[in-house]
Amino acid sequence: MASYTGGAAEKARVAKLQKQREKGRAEMEKAIQKVKESARGSNIAFSKTKVDAVEETTGIGLVTLGELREREAQQKLEQEKAELEKGVKKKKKRKEISTLSFNLDDEEECEEEPLVLKKKKKIGKNPAVNTSFLPDKDREAQELQEIEELKQEWVEKQKQIKAQEVELTFNYWDGSGHRHKVQIKKGFTIEQFLNLALDELVRIYPDVRCASVDMLMFVKADLIIPHYLTFYQMEQMKARGEKGPLFRFVPHKEEENKPAGLLKDDLQYGKVTLRSWYERNKHMFPANQWKSFDPEVNWEKYTLEQTFKR
Repeated sequence: MASYTGGAAEKARVAKLQKQREKGRAEMEKAIQKVKESARGSNIAFSKTKVDAVEETTGIGLVTLGELREREAQQKLEQEKAELEKGVKKKKKRKEISTLSFNLDDEEECEEEPLVLKKKKKIGKNPAVNTSFLPDKDREAQELQEIEELKQEWVEKQKQIKAQEVELTFNYWDGSGHRHKVQIKKGFTIEQFLNLALDELVRIYPDVRCASVDMLMFVKADLIIPHYLTFYQMEQMKARGEKGPLFRFVPHKEEENKPAGLLKDDLQYGKVTLRSWYERNKHMFPANQWKSFDPEVNWEKYTLEQTFKR
C-alpha cells in the first residue's frame, strides 16, 4: 500500500480506519466459513438418510444419483406389474365362480386366455308394449292387402246381385192398362228394360211400331223414372214414392213353378207409355199426377194431407 504523507493526526485516523476494515473483513470471512460448514453438514445428513433407505431396500451401500433413480423406476414398474397381475387373477377367479367349472384343463386354459372386454348388449324392444299407434310398414302393407281383398270381394258380390234375374210385370198404358211381362237383370238400365218391352209391344200394338226407346216412358208410383238409372241403383238407394218403396224384389212362391233364383217385383205394377200420349193427356188423370223422379226428395215424411193440399 502507498504510504500516506500528511499530518500526525491524519495518519492516526487512517490507521484506525484500516484496522476497522481488516476487522470487518475477518468477520465476513468467518461468517462465510460458518455458512459453508452448516451447508455441508446438512448435505451429509441428507445423504445418510437416503443411503440408509437404499441400504434397507437393496442391501447395497452408497450409489450414484443416476443408479438410484434407475432402481427407483424399476421398482415402480415391478409394483405396477404386480398390481395388474393381482387384478387379472381376481377377474379370473370371479369367472370361475360364475361358471362353476371343476375341470382342471379348463382352468388352465382360462389362465392362459387374455382378458377380453365384452361389449354391452343393446336393449331390445319389449313385445308386451302396444305399438299399434306407431307407423309400421309391414302392418300397413298387410292392412292395404286386406282392404284390397275386401274390396274385390265386395265387387264380386255386387256383380252377382246385378246378375240376378227378375220377372218384371208392367202395364202398357194408352188410356187403359194392358199387362205384360219381361225378364230382365237387376243391372239393366230403364232404357234396356224399355227396349225389351218395345220388342213385346210392337207385335201387338200398331201405335208403337214406329216408336223408339226414346219415345217411351216408364212410370212407377206416379214417378217418371229416368232412362239412365238401373234397377240395382234404385234398390240400393231404397227409392221411394209418395206411397212407399218403388221396388221390392222377392223370390217366386213354390206353387208358381218358376225357375229357382228368379225374382219378381211384388209392389204396384209400373206403366209403359208413349211420350206423345203423355203430352196430349198430361192435364187429365192419371197423367196429371205424374212427375219426374228426384233421388234427393225424401218421401218418408209424406202424409195424405199433402195430397189433398196439392
